[in-house]
Amino acid sequence: MESYNHQLDWYHESQISKKLVNYFELNNYKIIKNNSENISARGADLIVCSNSEYLVIEVKGYPTTFHTKGVNKGLPKPTKPKLQAKHWFSEAIFSSIYNYSRYKDSQNLIIAIAFPLNERYKELIKKVEDYFTDNDLNFRVYFVDENGSVLLDNLNKLERNK
Repeated sequence: MESYNHQLDWYHESQISKKLVNYFELNNYKIIKNNSENISARGADLIVCSNSEYLVIEVKGYPTTFHTKGVNKGLPKPTKPKLQAKHWFSEAIFSSIYNYSRYKDSQNLIIAIAFPLNERYKELIKKVEDYFTDNDLNFRVYFVDENGSVLLDNLNKLERNK
């Protein structure tokens, strides 16, 4: 466990962020802010823009079952990943609302969150999607899989098939 580096796991926040940056670069977006190498930095994790969009993105990874740093490194965590993922999902929503307040004067602003592609985050979206649909809010979700493929979704289910 001593030589294990959680930051190299495909579902770690920095890996998800790097894969998203690659995706946006391949799709001709300009990268304005990229915290991929410094995931503990304050503020939006990624800001990218194209001619028609200014995206502010909060990125989260998926938790492990054990501590990845500090004196408890390698020991089991008391919090199960499924519960911790719910906390991270909530933090992503809160940070995104805060990001909206900071960047609302930006033209063509789109607020987004990004996660590794897994069932837990999909379950959490199902639990909150009615709020975003009923209020006709465009709130993008980028899912990144292990191979780096990106799936675009939306918390507003009416926006999913556009």
